[in-house]
This record gives sequence, C-alpha cells and structure tokens, in this order.
Amino acid sequence: MAKYREIPCRYYIALGQCKKGRTAQHKTYCQHCDKYYPRARVRCINKKKQYNEERRKRDVG
Repeated sequence: MAKYREIPCRYYIALGQCKKGRTAQHKTYCQHCDKYYPRARVRCINKKKQYNEERRKRDVG
C-alpha cells in the first residue's frame, strides 16, 4: 500500500515551483518524487484508527 505524505517537501515552494527544478504539485508529483525530504519531523496520526477508537468510546459509554 502506498504511503501518503501529508507533510510538504523541504524543496517545495509553491504550485509549480521547486528548488530542485521540477514541476512541483504537492498532491501528485512531490509525494512520489525520489528527492522528497519532509520539512519537519512530525508524527503522522493514523486517522482511521483514531476514528474507530472514537466510535468505540461513543458506543460503549
């Protein structure tokens, strides 16, 4: 399964602008770029797991 990279690349400036000289579009091209390097180390939240846990709490309580 593919990994969805929500954090923009360090080299991504704006739509169509990349410091590496590529056609930057974060939602498609930058996520699959081999030069991708995240701007910050942020722990990504598993949204599906979070949603399921909230539903379990609501159903029990």
